[in-house]
Amino acid sequence: MVSYIQKEILRLAFEKRFITCKEILAELWGCKGQEQGAIGKAQYNSAHASLSRCLTRLWQRGLIEYWKTLTCYRTGISLTPEGEALVITILAKAEETPADG
Repeated sequence: MVSYIQKEILRLAFEKRFITCKEILAELWGCKGQEQGAIGKAQYNSAHASLSRCLTRLWQRGLIEYWKTLTCYRTGISLTPEGEALVITILAKAEETPADG
């Protein structure tokens, strides 16, 4: 079982094939890297901690690979074959479920 945020991270990684943590923070929390974007420092720190926990759990399950390149803010991820299979399953289920409305 994966959380909503974990599903969104997997979906982004699937769409982009490689995504940096900075991009995930911007997409899901509205952060702009160390600049914190439209949110305050406390909210940015909370988002960063949440992202770190989510990525650790996804990595422990063998769903993502880390790509540490320049600094901790330039860390990126990509999906493993297991991660891709899970995303395909999640997307297929989402298409089968009728939207509320």
